Formats: sequence, C-alpha cells, structure tokens
Amino acid sequence: MTLATRTPRARALTTAVAGLTLTLLVTGCSQERDAVLKWPDATSNPQPVTAEQFGAAWPLKPDKGQVSCNTTPYSGFAITFTAPDGKVYALNNVAHDEKGYPSADTIKGSSGKMWRLRTFGMQVCSVDRAKHMQSSPSPTP
Repeated sequence: MTLATRTPRARALTTAVAGLTLTLLVTGCSQERDAVLKWPDATSNPQPVTAEQFGAAWPLKPDKGQVSCNTTPYSGFAITFTAPDGKVYALNNVAHDEKGYPSADTIKGSSGKMWRLRTFGMQVCSVDRAKHMQSSPSPTP
C-alpha cells in the first residue's frame, strides 16, 4: 500500500503518531538541556540549594535543602545534604562511613542524577579551600 492509496483515517493516525513521537522527543531533549544548563554557583559553606536551581537534574524528593562540607581528620571531606525537616544525609562515603549519616539515596526522587548534587557538594568544599588560601600569607623566599 502506498501513501496515495492509504485511507484518510490511516493517514490521520500516522500523522498523530508522528506528532506525538516528536513531542516526546522534544520534551525529553529540553529536560536534558535544562539539566546541563542549570548549575548554581557555590558561594558559601553551607550552601542553600533548591530544585529550581538544578532544573531537571534535581535528584531528591525534598525540593530544597542545604549542602555542607566538613573536613575530617583522615579521609578528606564529608559532604552532606540537610533536608527541610533538619535531617542530615550523606552525599559521599566519608559522610556515610565516618560520620554515620544515612545515604541521600534514601530520599532520591524518580528523576535527576545524584552525581550532580555530589559534584556541587565538592564545589562547596572548594569555597572554603579558596577562602583559606586567599587568607594565608604567601611564603617568602
């Protein structure tokens, strides 16, 4: 059967399916683009964060909270997320294994990527390091 011999109903159905497929593809692509383009600046430690700041990349059920970075004596940095109810969750193994916080995976939503929030947590750690380096006197020769 060629396109010219199809019934009007078959053509309408084919057009509808093609339109729906295109809509789904465009919606999926725009969410991925949103996830790539939305990335807040880390300016403080702790740093308030919201789902709106991360767009489609927001990985958690609570839509806001606070990301913190604390140094530990042996393993580096414990990165945590504090939910609006005050409960603290581990964003990395140091916070989970050494500090004993439950994993943020327990409050993960159905979309988004946890690595985005973990990477942001590492940037929050960098804020303190940068401030410390700026306040340290330079060594004299």
